[in-house]
Amino acid sequence: MAGWLALVACLPGLHAGDETAIWHLLVHAHSLHADSNDPDITDRTPGIGLMRRTENHWLVGGGVFRNSIGRTSGYFIGGKQWELGPVRAGAIGGITHNYRGNGGGLVPMAAGLVTVPLGERLAVEFIAIPRVRDYSYATLNLSLSWRL
Repeated sequence: MAGWLALVACLPGLHAGDETAIWHLLVHAHSLHADSNDPDITDRTPGIGLMRRTENHWLVGGGVFRNSIGRTSGYFIGGKQWELGPVRAGAIGGITHNYRGNGGGLVPMAAGLVTVPLGERLAVEFIAIPRVRDYSYATLNLSLSWRL
């Protein structure tokens, strides 16, 4: 737990020289798990996080959520997106924890990230996590992002 607190404490210092960077509040709403026959898997994955985006679309963030096996998890991510018209698309990498695979320890993660603006301050974030055989399910996470 101390490692997670240290990572979250570092967030304000990342991109410290970039005055154009903007904070976003993330509200994690729902996840869809492909080909899951496991009765312990749930699509209800509420949570909250913070993400900081730079003008050139680099991002860093962290938060907590209820994972798909009903445990509280934290995460820390970094990534890059590119503009495709009004939509931004890219990739993120990071760490999470509290899954079955290694006794709840840290787990590396990678995913695609698509941001669809709904207005000047509100956007939908789609995070596509690929399936890793015998380790994780293919997952599409839906979150709302509010520019602070």
